[in-house]
Amino acid sequence: MRNKIFILFFLFITSCQNLPTYESAQIYEKIGFAEISNDNQIVHHTIAPNRQIRITNLLNKKNIIVNVDKNLNYKKQREIILPNKYSDLLELNSTLPLVKIETLRTNKTFKANIGKIFEEEKQVVQNVDTKDVDIVDLSKNKKNTDVKLKKIEIFYGDFIYKNSALDMVSLLKKEIPNVNPVIVQLNKKYRVKAKTINDINDFDIFFDKIVNTKFENYNISID
Repeated sequence: MRNKIFILFFLFITSCQNLPTYESAQIYEKIGFAEISNDNQIVHHTIAPNRQIRITNLLNKKNIIVNVDKNLNYKKQREIILPNKYSDLLELNSTLPLVKIETLRTNKTFKANIGKIFEEEKQVVQNVDTKDVDIVDLSKNKKNTDVKLKKIEIFYGDFIYKNSALDMVSLLKKEIPNVNPVIVQLNKKYRVKAKTINDINDFDIFFDKIVNTKFENYNISID
């Protein structure tokens, strides 16, 4: 029974992330690290060729709108492969080439599917030991004018139900060595923060720990 719930849980986690094979009617939005290439093509692992995307440098807010040239499997820890010319336009930092990738169309069906996913999350909520787990409400005392880069976090979620987040903490502690995840509450949802990183090397160290696990569906936030 526990194994069945475990599988359902990760199906939910995968579903909450960006789904594969993104055609023109679907939306994709993800924060990750760019790989800079001497090639002249923009390469993504799931967004279809000729799809228009916005790429934003999250450190300086510069952005460009371009088309994806190629869909190709590559190193999973990189969100996108960019030619040097676009890296220069965005003024990407070589030690922290953090970008946000967005497709430029929305789709009502996709939003409806997200609502269905939340119902699935409700079905797989587990009772777990809550001690030694900190929950901080970030929706309180947060100033909209505070745009200064503070820290970069790798996280999982966001979850509607606290018990789902608690389950995620339990699984991360069990499966990944030397990780100390905490839960934060943000806008009535729950986010499991797994790691604070300072540069792309810190990220790669974390990725090496999860590459052979079921925890590759991470997100990245800037606080």
